[in-house]
Amino acid sequence: MASIDLNGERLGFDRAGSGETLLLIHSLGTASWLWREQIRRWSTHFDVIAVDARGHGRSSRNGGFTVRNVAADMAAVLEAFGGTPARVVAISMGGPIAAHLTDIAPHLVSRLVIADSFANQGEAGATRAAAIATAIGAGSMAAYARQYTADTLVEDGDPAHAGELTASIAGMSAEAYIEAAQSVFTANVVDLYAKIAVPTLVVVGSRDNRTPPKLSQEIAALIPGAGYAEIEGARHLANLDRPEAFHAAIDPFLLAR
Repeated sequence: MASIDLNGERLGFDRAGSGETLLLIHSLGTASWLWREQIRRWSTHFDVIAVDARGHGRSSRNGGFTVRNVAADMAAVLEAFGGTPARVVAISMGGPIAAHLTDIAPHLVSRLVIADSFANQGEAGATRAAAIATAIGAGSMAAYARQYTADTLVEDGDPAHAGELTASIAGMSAEAYIEAAQSVFTANVVDLYAKIAVPTLVVVGSRDNRTPPKLSQEIAALIPGAGYAEIEGARHLANLDRPEAFHAAIDPFLLAR
């Protein structure tokens, strides 16, 4: 298990392959394990780096979690590993993080995929963050994690994915999860998306009930020239739910030269 000290944090990461850099940004409550299949697949083409966001997985949370400071961590990792433009694939909370990354360090992003995400949830986001804090406060991280998994993954998915997702969320501190949820769900990156000037593809599970397709359609409309695709039958974590369809939707764009 590798780690690097940057921005006052110790950041865990997985890295495989060689060539042009590909940065993978995970969802709330998960970590680089979320990308295991994608790391295996895409490391035949790229130097793939999947970083645990602060407070997640193997990473510390010394300076607290905000979407922007996690984006700054990602920029620091890219600089530490060569500072060349990277292709970026971001899912769920990774969307707002990627938007901030392109704002902080536009020279480090050459191509972008945003999966199952949003630009601005408004009052609904603030309400959702408050409900999460209430639910965790009334129970436990383990109970919350079980319910989250049941509400998030497809019913006919790999049971191992459900176990990993539940364990990943349950293993976080309540304070870290609630802090991250507050920053993520109240993020407004409409203006940042509108400024993105690199080729971008937006994808979403057709059954995503956490960030429904309408929110991804809004992202695609904001980013000049962005492509859009729905992954049939997938819910919120499309790469776990329907990996073959996820790859079919993304590979032609991601591998384009």
